[in-house]
Amino acid sequence: MPEIMNNRPSGRFLVTDLVPPGCIETLEGLGFAVNHIEDLSNEQLKGMIGDYTGLVVRTSLTMDAEMIDRALQLKYILRPGSGLDNVDVEYAQSKGILIFNSPEANSDAVAEHALGLLLGLMRFIPRANEQVKNGLWIRKPNTGTLLKGKTVAIIGYGNTGTAMAKKLRGFETNLLVYDKYKKGFGDGYVKESDMETIFEQADVLSLHIPLTTESKRLINTDFISRFQKPFYLINTSRGKIVDLKAVIQALHSGRLMGAGLDVLEHEKLSEYEEADQAILNDLYASGNVIITPHIAGWTHESRDNIFYLVLEKFRTYFFGME
Repeated sequence: MPEIMNNRPSGRFLVTDLVPPGCIETLEGLGFAVNHIEDLSNEQLKGMIGDYTGLVVRTSLTMDAEMIDRALQLKYILRPGSGLDNVDVEYAQSKGILIFNSPEANSDAVAEHALGLLLGLMRFIPRANEQVKNGLWIRKPNTGTLLKGKTVAIIGYGNTGTAMAKKLRGFETNLLVYDKYKKGFGDGYVKESDMETIFEQADVLSLHIPLTTESKRLINTDFISRFQKPFYLINTSRGKIVDLKAVIQALHSGRLMGAGLDVLEHEKLSEYEEADQAILNDLYASGNVIITPHIAGWTHESRDNIFYLVLEKFRTYFFGME
């Protein structure tokens, strides 16, 4: 049960994202003066952060120790959505800063997108579409693979991993789930697994884990080499979890049947240096790859819900469940 505060909150809030209708008014209704600037760089934020009590921060801004040290008045960080890898949570909490996020608000959207990437890969949908647009009617080389009966492995059984498992039920797959920090979640369909079983049996691997020091570059050449069968890789979590050079090598060698990537290690394509662009070009040339611009969690419904939910959690902190 959240703590119920007797004193009405006050101070200044900086909102650094495009927010749906009513969000600014909600913060103002709580007692804050709000400054809404949608497009800020980290350098610009450094010069402003010291003036604010609260911050709504988007993915592209980094609240590391240096930034937090500049935030002398900061008491609240609101991060709409799930990922907190751009916030040094431990350091912020050591400074008495409260952090609110809303990972459950877009879990269905992420799961649907992950499933869409998988089906697109297994049935060559993007490639076939491009061929038809270019006047080509090619059938046999675009013969797909049936998802029914395949063994799908999910790593991470939080909000999005759970949602993905629910979506897969209707496809009659064999579902293996590994979560290092959870036990006892198996049921008649979800089989609680270890990694050795996944390496042995998986036809598909879908990632639903946060970016941490432990998970960074988890999917590398050694990891991929341990799979006994060629498999499809789906990543809708964070780009830095996957070593793209290892993915390219595995696609060329046939260890990977395809890769569906909604996230990349570097997502500002306009700032790509030659090495980054070469990796991207290699992915394009590898054949069965789908890349989308970090939109798995963004639907018209979820885009609003991630803000409304994090604000409701924040309001409840002050006023309880009234």
